[in-house]
Amino acid sequence: EKLFADKGFNGTSIAMISKASSLSDGLILYHFKSKENLYKLVIERISAHYLEVVTGPLEKETSIEEAMKTSLIGAFNFWKNDKTCQRLNLWAYLENKEDKSANEARLVEKLAAYFKSLQGKGIFSADIHPVVFLTMIIGSIQFWFRYKKHFLKILNLKQTGDEFDNMFLNQFALMLQSIIYNKTEK
Repeated sequence: EKLFADKGFNGTSIAMISKASSLSDGLILYHFKSKENLYKLVIERISAHYLEVVTGPLEKETSIEEAMKTSLIGAFNFWKNDKTCQRLNLWAYLENKEDKSANEARLVEKLAAYFKSLQGKGIFSADIHPVVFLTMIIGSIQFWFRYKKHFLKILNLKQTGDEFDNMFLNQFALMLQSIIYNKTEK
């Protein structure tokens, strides 16, 4: 994970993996057959954790509001704390290796189905396509972590990083609620 996150897929060799793991090239290739297979396994492992963090709360017997809040906080904290995933994601984009893992596909499918079911119950605005909504959430969180330090510095803001994160998360959640419930007042 660390090598792929630091150097990307193209910048990581089997020899580097061998040296870092203290395993021979042959043993690595015997078990994984190729660097591509090992890379896919790394991506699957990280995305499995993300899948659980985001969709787990939606599958529990809680209120819709609580489930979505817990899911949003989980996604936010995942991106905040998992620098490896952030870097792998950026490298995948830069190296044009954006073939999504099976877990990422399941994540999108589960979330789209969840919001579609809320639309069927009249809870989530029928005017918004679930995939567009998911893109807004995921893209906003990723953008936040790429640029928050820049915002703090350029705007000369006095908040700590955690205070700024909490402000963003609270205001983002309010904005999402107004979209979900198709109303602007509480």
